[in-house]
Amino acid sequence: MSLEFFAVTPPGLEDFVLRELRALGIEASSEEGGVRFRGGFREMALANLWLRVASRVLLRLARFRAETFAELEKKIERLPWERFVPEGFGVRLRVTSYRSRLYHEGAIRERFERVIARRLGREVSSTPGSVLVVVRFVRDLCTVSVDTSGGDLFRRGYKKAPGPAALRENLAAALILASGWDGRKPLLDPFCGTGTIPIEAALLASGRAPGLYRRFPFESWPGFDPALWEELKEEARGREKPPPESPFIFALDASPEMVEATRRNLEAAGLSGWIRVLHRELKDLSPPRYRTGNIVTDPPYGRRLRPHPSLYRTLGRVLQQRFPGWSLTLIFPEREGRRLRTLTGLRLKPLLFTEHGGLRCAFLKASL
Repeated sequence: MSLEFFAVTPPGLEDFVLRELRALGIEASSEEGGVRFRGGFREMALANLWLRVASRVLLRLARFRAETFAELEKKIERLPWERFVPEGFGVRLRVTSYRSRLYHEGAIRERFERVIARRLGREVSSTPGSVLVVVRFVRDLCTVSVDTSGGDLFRRGYKKAPGPAALRENLAAALILASGWDGRKPLLDPFCGTGTIPIEAALLASGRAPGLYRRFPFESWPGFDPALWEELKEEARGREKPPPESPFIFALDASPEMVEATRRNLEAAGLSGWIRVLHRELKDLSPPRYRTGNIVTDPPYGRRLRPHPSLYRTLGRVLQQRFPGWSLTLIFPEREGRRLRTLTGLRLKPLLFTEHGGLRCAFLKASL
């Protein structure tokens, strides 16, 4: 059985997901907003289990033209909803329409809800845990997709202690991959916050599948084989490495509360042996015993955190004076990139552009 899937991706990060899928032996092609691939339930389960940078994996259920509501209802009713909306599950619809005769998104949503309920012979009103169905009209062409991930893939399940303006886990994974870190050299985050970047680094270094401890809606699909899922998870567990004798990932922060939050999240993730957590003011930052390594970080910025310009001056001075031979990779609002370069004195070059917290941001890198 060959099905079409679409791995939804934050803007600018499609190539990371493309490489991840190809590393799993899945042929794929990237386009704006995600990566398309074909396969069966095995490929779908592998993608959900292993993708670090994708936001979710959609199953393309149908694609058809519809110019009237009567035509739309007839085509909705032909779809095999019972395969993807198991007994006891509701349906949550996300509808968009662009330059189409059927432009009223609320009316489109109402037709889908009514027809799916009629086909299944029961109410399908949205409840917690409902199956997300994505409906997209573009120039009268309707694409219907079912979310196989059950929510955002960046929700790994280990975040027990949240913090302000935290970087999403999939963006943290992409930032680490963009830095060129090989999983063996030291990695240091001087603004670790709740530990997202160090924990994602530990997941990479340990070889742990990021979706290993999540539940997915496809596990309840009538046609999905539970034995296949157990086999894939057991194989993933077998690939995980034990922690090193001496941690080479370092999580530092000037806030005692953030240091404690990082420790709590590390413990929840079962990765304490991979990371050394330290309370450290930026002005007191010094390299561990390694001559080279990667500094990967999400420094404070934006209205919620309001950092003083002196913080960036201190960052530039400390890194240039104490970390020769290291590299720095960070995420920062694009519109403030020139100001950051001026304040730090660092030759920060843009690697790519994406979005975070409603801001267009750049991944920036400098050799120290």
